[in-house]
Amino acid sequence: MSKKPMFKLHPDGEQYIITLPGVVLLCGSTIYGDPTETTPQGRTNAMRLVERTLQEAEKYGFKQPSTVWALLRRNEPNQRLNNLVQEAVDLIPKHVQAEVMRAFGCDSSTDETVVPLVTAMKHPGRHEPETNPRFLRPGPDGVDPRFWSAGRELKRIAANEGPEAIHKPEYAHLYSQMLRYAPKDLQAEMRAKAEELDLMPKATHVNEHGEPVFSIQQIAEKHGVSVEEVEQLIAQSDIDPDDLYTGPVFPKQ
Repeated sequence: MSKKPMFKLHPDGEQYIITLPGVVLLCGSTIYGDPTETTPQGRTNAMRLVERTLQEAEKYGFKQPSTVWALLRRNEPNQRLNNLVQEAVDLIPKHVQAEVMRAFGCDSSTDETVVPLVTAMKHPGRHEPETNPRFLRPGPDGVDPRFWSAGRELKRIAANEGPEAIHKPEYAHLYSQMLRYAPKDLQAEMRAKAEELDLMPKATHVNEHGEPVFSIQQIAEKHGVSVEEVEQLIAQSDIDPDDLYTGPVFPKQ
């Protein structure tokens, strides 16, 4: 395995010279790190560089791309990950490494950067940030930063406009964001509390998986408001249409 450093200080003392293994590790941080520090396009570009690198390494005998994806997903320093990425790149001929690096620096509209996600098909479950923008990406504390940012914004609103202001319809999207990105155990607690406080209608129907579903009419009647008000709240809450169930329903047994 090559002992060449992944990161080396440039002679100008201000920049770093980064080898392809180092770029792959940085891309892993972009894909699975703090979502507020990048953009969807940045994640896509990073995903494609890692994908292209592992695809090329597989051609030359690399056997552990799935392990690399799993370790990248942890988003924490890991010597095993460093070694595997270095091993993968060492298998790739120098001229191919150069092609990968050039492709990464090209405009996204060029054919060179549009690489089929071959290893994504072989190793499903490692590419959620690209295929699912709602994918939870925990920060150092294990919680998605978008959960905390929504909470901080609600706290700021309460401080500036008064405690009651956070219940205005125009801020409903912040509660939606907190629920969407909350840790799984907290989501379960919130659902249990909603049931305990009798905030949900009585479930009369279930979806094809046996899970309870509620109509807008049921929610409106439960809270004594009009259907139009519920629809307006849904629109203001920034609820993705994909989050609203539209499949077949069955009477609850």
